[in-house]
Amino acid sequence: MNLTLKKSKTMEMIPCSKCGNDMPELRKTNFGYDFCIQCSDKYNLIGKKRAITVQMGEGDHTWNETIIMSEKDFLEYERQEELSLQIIGKKKVHKSEFLSFDGSTPISDKLVVNSREDR
Repeated sequence: MNLTLKKSKTMEMIPCSKCGNDMPELRKTNFGYDFCIQCSDKYNLIGKKRAITVQMGEGDHTWNETIIMSEKDFLEYERQEELSLQIIGKKKVHKSEFLSFDGSTPISDKLVVNSREDR
């Protein structure tokens, strides 16, 4: 039985515009980024993705959809939602919870839900 090993092609590297370290040229040609992944994380050069859930339909024919968007669009959506609520005189109720399965404390004692003080 003969085994043949193929040598992988070497990836063309170019310098990162931020730190000067090598990065794959494909990152620039295919995606348009002139900085490496480490600089992207370190300097937060690419915004994180955010999502909102929307309930669609009515009655027995309802479903939820998740809309994924850039952080910039999400923050603009949040700003517009708060302005809309100010017009009608309400404050946004933030839904948050914290669940921890560590330790022996019952989960019901660790659940933190917004107090809904502003209804």
